[in-house]
Amino acid sequence: MSFRRGLFSFVGIMSVAVLLRYTIVPDEDKIIKSMSPEVRAEYEKNKSKRREQHDAIMAQIIENAKSDKPIWDVSPVKQSKE
Repeated sequence: MSFRRGLFSFVGIMSVAVLLRYTIVPDEDKIIKSMSPEVRAEYEKNKSKRREQHDAIMAQIIENAKSDKPIWDVSPVKQSKE
């Protein structure tokens, strides 16, 4: 009996959490549309730069994952200075 009540409570809490997440948190398109035109233009201008940085970081992570060295011995991800 206690297991069923615990399972029912767990499923109920997780269901409420998922529903709240989908109703409260806006998606990326809604956030971009709510920005002022100046901020939106800057966001769009820097989008390709952020994508390049992300791709560089992911390439470094994939390269480091292929090595047999421990994580603290691999080469660090190079951050660009602005």
